[in-house]
Amino acid sequence: MYIGRAQGVEERIAADLRIPFAGIRVGGIRSKDAVTQARHVSQLAQASQSASKHIALYKPDVVLATGGYVSAPVLWAAWRSKIPIVIELPDLEPGWAIRATWRMSKQVAVSFEPVLKYFAAGRATVTGYPVRAEFYRVTRADGRKHFNLDPVLPVVTVFGGSQGAHALNAAVQSHLSALLRETQIIHICGADDQIPLEAERERLAEPLRARYRVFGYLREDMPLALKTADVIVARAGAATLGEFPAVGAPSILVPGAFAQGHQDKNADFLAGHGAAVKLPETKLATEFLPTVLGLVSDEGRLEEMRQAARRLAQPEAAKRIGELVVTYAQQGVSDVA
Repeated sequence: MYIGRAQGVEERIAADLRIPFAGIRVGGIRSKDAVTQARHVSQLAQASQSASKHIALYKPDVVLATGGYVSAPVLWAAWRSKIPIVIELPDLEPGWAIRATWRMSKQVAVSFEPVLKYFAAGRATVTGYPVRAEFYRVTRADGRKHFNLDPVLPVVTVFGGSQGAHALNAAVQSHLSALLRETQIIHICGADDQIPLEAERERLAEPLRARYRVFGYLREDMPLALKTADVIVARAGAATLGEFPAVGAPSILVPGAFAQGHQDKNADFLAGHGAAVKLPETKLATEFLPTVLGLVSDEGRLEEMRQAARRLAQPEAAKRIGELVVTYAQQGVSDVA
């Protein structure tokens, strides 16, 4: 069973995979608005009661949590029911939910060794960041064929997360013709900006229009969209730490000013390892176009960045996390017996 945000993207994915889903309503408590903060605290208490009911009915042997604020009420409910907990922490630093709950868990699975310092010795394990196997299986040729792209012209994939990123979308729209004279673009823009960007595409001259693919959202095709890219332009959410190394793609990362600065840390980590270029959002207007075109025209640097990204990949991450889950599930069954 998957317990997650009601009406969130996880609910749609669980339905597609035919995984039983239970929705809870909860908001983060870090808010400048005192009224909103109070409402979210109340939601946490209600969500914990709801999670307790789902757990009592489903009777799990183990709970695997992925670390966002929505996981906190589920973890409290599982801990009260004495169910073993494994936490998977994708970020380079734990947020408030994990700082408040990790001691309830048997083990925390982290993506990289520097994250171990936030936990007591022996309470965390480096597993790597888990991604779908398709990210390792697809090829650049597969992607170009799937999206009907020119086999030679450089490809830039722009991705702002599941909801899109308006700042990135606006930067692309402002420089679309200049970009398309030198590259092809796969643009995953989110639902809010899809219609105006599709209209912008229709205004392009035919040779340039054929080089621009715009989508509100991709799921099954996302590995192909990332693997075929010569450069990915994206926010720096936690998924970039796993998916971009898996496909060996150089990236230009524009961190969002939210999520307690986690995106800045993610971008600094990949840039520090030579796999990415960090571009502050405040410099999008002046540096977006020269940064993209300068990178796609420098094949030597691109190859160095590809190799740096591949060195961070951990193809066995999902298997390692699965082994932890099975170990503590068996332990839970043994304890009950």
